[in-house]
Amino acid sequence: MTGAASGIGLALSARFARAGAGVVMADVEGDVLRRRAAELTAQGAQVTAVAADLTDPEAVGRLAETAFDVLGEVDVVCNNAGVLGPVGQPLWEVPLERMRRVFEVNHWAHVLVARAFVPRLLDRGRPAHLIHTASMSAFVVGAGSAAYAASKHADLAVARSLRADLRDTGIRVSVLCPGRVDTPMVQGLTAPRGAGGDTSVSAEDVAAVVWEALGTDRFYLFSNSDAPLRLRDQFDDVWRHVPLPPPSPEEELWHAKKATTVAMEH
Repeated sequence: MTGAASGIGLALSARFARAGAGVVMADVEGDVLRRRAAELTAQGAQVTAVAADLTDPEAVGRLAETAFDVLGEVDVVCNNAGVLGPVGQPLWEVPLERMRRVFEVNHWAHVLVARAFVPRLLDRGRPAHLIHTASMSAFVVGAGSAAYAASKHADLAVARSLRADLRDTGIRVSVLCPGRVDTPMVQGLTAPRGAGGDTSVSAEDVAAVVWEALGTDRFYLFSNSDAPLRLRDQFDDVWRHVPLPPPSPEEELWHAKKATTVAMEH
């Protein structure tokens, strides 16, 4: 469980732990992570805290080794670490180093985790489930959200590629696409125009969506009730720009006959 010190990652850890699963919690915020892990342990959970910078390939490799050493077998990998980064600024004003940092955490860290865990899972030959946390921002882009939205589009592509690569194996892949979630990452934030949606859910609500999807073939996991409307608006916008193909000769002949018939009837 990455990004496990707060928000969705913490809620996922608690949900799994309450069900009796052993959980390895990872986060770059080591002190906070250890406190949260201790709180879960005090409630009877079997959790192990691993402070790790997930943008470091060696640290991610050690995390994977620790997870298999502690748990024996890994059935679920929640690739959840993420940062919001700069919002409210147009692309040309976003500092490049801050944009790179968003991609390091939201995209490259997810790539590194997948590369570290998937070969081990394939070697074990057991059913498993990868959950990649993307966002509604992988579909819906508002003003002033270039860094975050672009990184989430990239992570959606990674999840889709993994699904294709693992199609004939026992490893399922799902991509989690929550809208606005009440987490420390977004508290006090006014969403950029067109980016936030009209609903908000708790991290526990999101964890419930993930829990219910485990072991199924559901790929897209949406948590907010306004997701259908937001997606429809986006795909309607795409569809109206798609040029219609020219009619085939058969279609042209059919329309010509129909026009002739209508003319004769009148």
